[in-house]
Amino acid sequence: MNEIESYEKSLINMSPKIWATFLMDNAFVSGNKINVELAETFSRVGTLMDFKHFVCIDHVEAPEGSADAFLTYCGVLGYGVYLSKYYDQGLLEQLRIKANDPRLTVRQAVIKALQYIGRKNFRRLFKYMDEWKNGTPLEQRACLAAVCSSGIMKDQEAMLEALELLEWVTATFIEDINWDQNYKLLQDEVARCWSVLVAENPTKGKQRMERWMKERHPLVSSIMKKVY
Repeated sequence: MNEIESYEKSLINMSPKIWATFLMDNAFVSGNKINVELAETFSRVGTLMDFKHFVCIDHVEAPEGSADAFLTYCGVLGYGVYLSKYYDQGLLEQLRIKANDPRLTVRQAVIKALQYIGRKNFRRLFKYMDEWKNGTPLEQRACLAAVCSSGIMKDQEAMLEALELLEWVTATFIEDINWDQNYKLLQDEVARCWSVLVAENPTKGKQRMERWMKERHPLVSSIMKKVY
């Protein structure tokens, strides 16, 4: 029995009343490394009621690195599994709010949750991202990080959709923006995604990049220089 099977068996055989305690007791492995395997297992075993309860735990009550924050991580992944099967605007809005969470691990969980949706149905993910792409830098970063991944870009259609989204977000840097750390994170993600898409589709990717290089905008130029 591997680790994931062991976690699944343990969760199924114990009372749901002690799930939270079990999750917190096993939140980390190898010191401070978050227990992703346990979180992913719980996202398939837990109930929507549990996910909602855990997602509501904010960064004040559960700061980064705490066992309580791991519960939020698990809840966000649970939302991803649920939303990969069913539509729920309320859950999507909560997930979008968590994309702006001060905790890095929670923001990473949002990306994984979106990837769950995209692997199940990439069209559904792109439809959801129509709103996120106009959002905050961290919301834009989350949708780009989710979409521009190998598990989502399975065919030419998905890749072209990802490229359209990437160009949309790249245009953000042509506008007048109040620069802060979140825009720096977005800038780095845009550069990473351009690298991924150029590697996946050199012809289309380089063709689109050349158009952006002609903009001669300092921020866009900075992004393009990071691609190579």
